[in-house]
Amino acid sequence: MKKTFSLLFIAVVLSLNTGYAQQNQTQPPVENATVKYPAQPPKPNKEELKRQFEQRLQLTDKQKEQAKVIHQKGREKMKPVMMQIDYKRQEIEMIKLSRMSERMQKEKTDQLMLEIKDLEKQADTIRKENTQEFEKILTKKQKAELVKMKAEGRARFAKNHPPRPPFQGLGTPGFLLRPLLPPPAHDNNIWK
Repeated sequence: MKKTFSLLFIAVVLSLNTGYAQQNQTQPPVENATVKYPAQPPKPNKEELKRQFEQRLQLTDKQKEQAKVIHQKGREKMKPVMMQIDYKRQEIEMIKLSRMSERMQKEKTDQLMLEIKDLEKQADTIRKENTQEFEKILTKKQKAELVKMKAEGRARFAKNHPPRPPFQGLGTPGFLLRPLLPPPAHDNNIWK
């Protein structure tokens, strides 16, 4: 009995080895194979984007200087808010790594998340003020071009980030009520 099993095992191993060897012989060896993806154009850096923005709006040198001052003031206002957001996120990570009970962790992280939301609202307010201040230095023609640029940006974003379909899995209302298989084809002569 043991001989039969051992012979059967050896026969299986040999047949697998010969099949593997034949498979390797039929495919030519590939040396230094690299996957070639379609070439992506390099993304422009911040300076290039800024130059394109200024060029498209046709900003004067005076407007460029005013915009630079507005940008710097906005960054100075934004810096403490962003530092607080980073600090709160670090606190959340430390709480997750701590040994306190899950309930306490959830309470503390929920509280910190509310504080982060308030700080993010402050940051949005600062951004909106900054944008409004920038738009004050523009002419009517430049404002119209800026509106056009914003619309193009929204369209580009919508194209590159399509909306997600609604979730249809577990937890979705009516999940268990939907049939698992498609309905059968309608045949009028079912009862022959």
